[in-house]
Amino acid sequence: MFHWEKRRAAQSPAPCHYSLWAEVDGQRRIQADLYPDAGFKSTGLFWNGEWYGPAEPDWADALQANPFLGAPILFPTPNRVRQHAFTFADRRYEMIKNGSPRAQHGIAFDSAWAHGDPVVEPDAVSLTATLEIRPGDANYAAFPFPCRLTVCYRLTAHALQFGYRAENLGGTDLPYGIGLHPCFSLRDAQEPVHVMIPARAVYEVTPDLLPTGALLTLEKDKNWQVDRGRDLREFCLDNGFLLQSGEDTLLRYPARSTQLRICTTPEFTVSVLYTPVALGHLPAAPHPLFFLEHQTCCTDAINLHEAGVPDTGLLILPPGAAHEGGIDYIFEELKQ
Repeated sequence: MFHWEKRRAAQSPAPCHYSLWAEVDGQRRIQADLYPDAGFKSTGLFWNGEWYGPAEPDWADALQANPFLGAPILFPTPNRVRQHAFTFADRRYEMIKNGSPRAQHGIAFDSAWAHGDPVVEPDAVSLTATLEIRPGDANYAAFPFPCRLTVCYRLTAHALQFGYRAENLGGTDLPYGIGLHPCFSLRDAQEPVHVMIPARAVYEVTPDLLPTGALLTLEKDKNWQVDRGRDLREFCLDNGFLLQSGEDTLLRYPARSTQLRICTTPEFTVSVLYTPVALGHLPAAPHPLFFLEHQTCCTDAINLHEAGVPDTGLLILPPGAAHEGGIDYIFEELKQ
């Protein structure tokens, strides 16, 4: 029932990837593709004959040219960092990797992860990979906190599960956040998708999308009312929302008779909804796209935490400590 295959795109030297899938009655039911040599991002997400995100081969060129298509892992600084620098425990750090400032999406997304082969279980197929930040490597130059991030993607007959374990390998506190940056594709510009994000507030931002530290109510702007199951086409957003604890995010696809339920562990307190088509971005994409990104902290969280701002979601691990969590993407059939 569960299978995997190692693949390489026709364009060389494109990184290899692993396809994981499950079959029911001889038909492919669910699939996800994983790229451990390219930040261990996932792409595609196939369910019952439909693709829910950019997938090879149609999107091969775009997936290779843009590391943020698919679902890259955002670590240790989800989203933006003001002027690619942060202050923690009264010390300032500049995030520069291989000579390039890192002001957005952290440093894991273009790193090669150590991994073995996928493992087939009775009820799933999984792939585990590890990224270590150690003195002397390019990631340590950008984020000088020794740590290890282990991620397991597990594909069941109905869900893609993302599980992580963060470990502090150093002698000082480790400030960090983690998130996923999933890209979802539609059939066409007319396909309805109803979004329900259990938001309780939106982060006020500057024109360059950095939080001011203030939280605003959803009632202040109809464009922020993402908690009511409205059609995605009504929104023009690139905004972060503070979530209600313990509630799931829902994406309903009525034309596909499918619902995608997104469940997280409690530390995932923020969701970012980005609608690039409405904002006039990514005009060359083969199909309309949107991004729905769950993360443990808000944008620029370390700097805001240092300034005493509440509700940043910043995670801090003491020396030798570890923390585990995850996100599940669960497919459900909609009743007619």
